[in-house]
Amino acid sequence: MKRIAELFSYLKPYRGNLLLNILCNVLNAFLSLFTFLSVVPFLRILFQGGANSEEQAIPETEIERWSSIFDAYVQEVGAAQALIWICVGIVGITVLKNAVVYLGLYSLATIRTGVSRDLRQAVYSKLMRLPMNWFTEARKGDAISRMTNDLMEIEFSIIGTVEILFKSPIALLVSLGTLFYLSWELTIFSVLFLPLSGYLISRIAKSLKHAARRGKEELGGLISILEETLAGIRVVKAFHAEEKFQRRFAASNERFFHLMRRLYKREYLSSPVSETVSLSVMAVLLWFGGNLVLKGESGLSGDWFIGYLVVFSQLIPPARAISDGWFRIQKGSASLERVEEILNAEELRNEGNQKVAALSDSIRFEKVNFGYTDELVLKDLSFTVEKGQTVALVGPSGSGKTTLINLLARFYRPQQGHILWDGIDIESFDLMSFRKQLGLVTQESMLFNTTIAQNINLGDSFDGAQLEKLEAAAEAANAVEFISTMDGAWESGVGDGGGRLSGGQRQRISIARALYKDPPLLLLDEATSALDTESEVKVQEAIGRLMEGRTSVVVAHRLSTVRNADVILVLDQGQIAEQGTHDELMHRKGLYHRLVTMQNLQD
Repeated sequence: MKRIAELFSYLKPYRGNLLLNILCNVLNAFLSLFTFLSVVPFLRILFQGGANSEEQAIPETEIERWSSIFDAYVQEVGAAQALIWICVGIVGITVLKNAVVYLGLYSLATIRTGVSRDLRQAVYSKLMRLPMNWFTEARKGDAISRMTNDLMEIEFSIIGTVEILFKSPIALLVSLGTLFYLSWELTIFSVLFLPLSGYLISRIAKSLKHAARRGKEELGGLISILEETLAGIRVVKAFHAEEKFQRRFAASNERFFHLMRRLYKREYLSSPVSETVSLSVMAVLLWFGGNLVLKGESGLSGDWFIGYLVVFSQLIPPARAISDGWFRIQKGSASLERVEEILNAEELRNEGNQKVAALSDSIRFEKVNFGYTDELVLKDLSFTVEKGQTVALVGPSGSGKTTLINLLARFYRPQQGHILWDGIDIESFDLMSFRKQLGLVTQESMLFNTTIAQNINLGDSFDGAQLEKLEAAAEAANAVEFISTMDGAWESGVGDGGGRLSGGQRQRISIARALYKDPPLLLLDEATSALDTESEVKVQEAIGRLMEGRTSVVVAHRLSTVRNADVILVLDQGQIAEQGTHDELMHRKGLYHRLVTMQNLQD
């Protein structure tokens, strides 16, 4: 019941559609009842031939009174005419019933797709607010699975919830009320058997939720393998690792197959169980009620007993719908738990509300400690970056250079110590306001599958007023020369991940993006290390223009990038081993000198 309440909470914005659906369900239940009971007048006409009402006994019960009125009508208009009007009435009721059914389903479509839309948007918005360490620990494929397959299961669960709460119970109540009206003795006798069906179905459902969750988790792993394979297909092929990846995928695929087969085995068992039990009760009722009718002890004539059985048979579809809906809810609750793990994940704290002003003095790290795990990557790190300075970070792999950039961009928070912006802790600033001061260019230039213009201005509306700014940024980034040769120029698509461009072209678009933003603080994380010599020359020229008049913090493996830096910080095991200019550090013949001579820093 807890999960039903949680699913029901997502229906609140759609109260109007829900009320319309309930109204349609009520009308449908009564219209269906009239359709089922139409068998009674048919039987009276066919087998009694509209007997003379004067020869009949005085009616004693309500049912007999209704029968007497109908018989009198048949006697008045004739059996053939009465049969025509009954057929016309059935057609009219059927048309009205199906119109009501369509309206109810249409209102349900708005609910199910609306809830799915709301959850999808909520999850996506939540992902935008999660800290970087969540993305470090989580699998992208699993997150994609939660936003697709799990949301689809939740959508089906919404249908199950509506079935259980607002459709099938109404049909059951109307049918049961009619059965009690026709013969309360027979009805009490028959309903004593129904709890057996509910017990068997609940036993099956208990194991379904756990199996559904395990299946969803395995599907997330399967999608993760697929996503990794597609992203690294060149590496897979280059190292002849196709068979290894196929075995890995096949193993996960086989596990998923067995889990889903077990899941569906249990799910599909509910309908046969409920139908078998219901029809068994029907058979017992035929035996018991038939004997009463033959002995004249039921209070029902033969035609009304047939009508009773027809109405009783209509208990089976809503009962099966409730059991199927319960199974959908059990599957959906497992999916809802997985989606809510994202929705309830701790967000990146943005406790600061102070607006940041452009840097006027310096940025200072004061005894900063940080580690992705219990082991510290940066240890008591302290240094100052003066306004307008270019500070280069060099050191062996794993010394903490990129981590320092991540802290300065507020992707992570120091576990100890402070990072001060003109003497103010950067955590005091509003996050969006602070990041407007930053421009970031990384080694792996990330381009989105849209146009060149939108990659440079990152989604701002593109109009004539921006064209001059775009051209200036691209010109400074040495990008105009290849943009002008592409079909569509600024409106040219770059492909998935910028696949239509070379590495150097992608990097120049990234630099143009930073130039377009025109930030006072520039963060460069090995922006040229993955380029060939020809591309590096053009990118290095663009970086030189980008750094003019800005405060820059640069991580580089290229000597040409750091040679002209105002200050070079040499990091080793999370601490500053040396600092100074290129000439000063070369003269000291310390770690920096070894990195240069061992070609860890290349020309």
